Amino acid sequence: MINKKVFSMVLLICIILPLLFLTFSTGCAKRGTIEPDYSAVIGEKVLTAMNKDDYDAVSGYFGKDFKDSLKKIADPKTQKAYATEKDAFINTICKPLRDKVGEYQQGTLKFDRTLTEKGFTSVFYKAQYSKEKDGDVTIQFVFKDENGKMISGLWFSSKILKQ
Repeated sequence: MINKKVFSMVLLICIILPLLFLTFSTGCAKRGTIEPDYSAVIGEKVLTAMNKDDYDAVSGYFGKDFKDSLKKIADPKTQKAYATEKDAFINTICKPLRDKVGEYQQGTLKFDRTLTEKGFTSVFYKAQYSKEKDGDVTIQFVFKDENGKMISGLWFSSKILKQ
């Protein structure tokens, strides 16, 4: 009788503990619903500057990793790296984005969520673009604390962009 009780308790523990662990574990990433105080101002400036191909106005917000990745982008016409970070930014990010979803509609940036992991904070926003008629464009700014809050990544997602 004791063996059955012990066996039942062990079995119960072996089933319930893993389920509780899976249910309540948060993993390495920290998800949040509080907007960082710096992100909206930087985001608005970057998106507005992208409408005008104005790299110089916002390049100070880009971290070393972001700038280094721009330097490695090859021009599809020449198969050589762009001459400057500015050229890479304009020709591989600004122009293709405007061609597909249009221009950012200034003032429509709305905070969605954050994700913090390994020293990086991803801040997700939704915004309206002139050609994206089936909903918002989701924008992910990845910030790293590098002599202030610097952008180390930038991604866009929408119905049109997924096509």
